[in-house]
Amino acid sequence: MLYVGDIESALFKRVAGGHIFQAPNPWIFGQSSHYLVNDSQKAQLLAIITPRRPMLRVAVITAGILLWTVAVAALVWAFSADQDLPTGPEMIAMALLTLVPMFLALVFALQRNLRRMQPVLAGAARTEQRISRSELRQAMAKAMTFRATLLIGAAWVIILLLQIFNLVMGSARHPLFSDAQSFLNVFLVISAAGLAAHYLVIAIRRARSKEMT
Repeated sequence: MLYVGDIESALFKRVAGGHIFQAPNPWIFGQSSHYLVNDSQKAQLLAIITPRRPMLRVAVITAGILLWTVAVAALVWAFSADQDLPTGPEMIAMALLTLVPMFLALVFALQRNLRRMQPVLAGAARTEQRISRSELRQAMAKAMTFRATLLIGAAWVIILLLQIFNLVMGSARHPLFSDAQSFLNVFLVISAAGLAAHYLVIAIRRARSKEMT
């Protein structure tokens, strides 16, 4: 399955004598610990990291993020001084109320998984070998199928179009860059365009590689 392949590509690298395992950083940012594990330890770690129902997990997380974002937006709007146009401080408050709880939830989940990994990692040796960022990007790209990359790219195209629509509608009421909302929309347009292009390029490469085989 794609989800399992992504995890395996991101956290493990085949080397002489076993696999390099890149343990997640419990605080997300900063250096990660690396271990040399055998096939049995790798299988145990994958069983801990990989959810039993990955699609259900993704659906629940996505729904939770959307509901929380809507709830925060409604809360900020309810106490807004100008309900037609959010102010800069209100946009900052909305971003903090949305992102900070998500970050804390991710930290909690990572630390919970690391505690479950400790019995397995206790029998593994630390190593100075690393999985480079270029190796990580190549492994992730290889693990993703044509269909998956196409779907992700199409999803980002839809998000891009929605953000462009929001930007156009907002510009009809207020001049561009005259409010905090337009700055946010422009940032989201640029981000969505870059991610859409990234995944669609990978999908094109997958299609070409299939034609050549």
